[in-house]
Amino acid sequence: MSLETVEYVKKAEEKAAKLELDSISEIKSIKAEVQVVIEGNKKKLSSELKDYEDIQQKEYDEKITSIKEEINKVITVEVEKMKQSVQMNKKNVVNDIVKEVVNRYGNS
Repeated sequence: MSLETVEYVKKAEEKAAKLELDSISEIKSIKAEVQVVIEGNKKKLSSELKDYEDIQQKEYDEKITSIKEEINKVITVEVEKMKQSVQMNKKNVVNDIVKEVVNRYGNS
């Protein structure tokens, strides 16, 4: 082999070794960048999930409140109906007692 060939091979080997080191360094750099992106995406996803959960909880709370209000309205109406029924029954009982007294003892 000539001296030029030896020198050329030496330079080629050095260049290959440098390329290998550079590629290892580049791979590490890319891995680090990917990890940063992954962490950023995890944080973003976590934040979006928290926001979604908060919205869902708010909607759930609003529905529960609405249902409770509706139930309270129904209960109020039913209680009022019961009160009126009790009052009517009281009047009917009093009227029935008066009729019975009049029937038994006359109009004296």
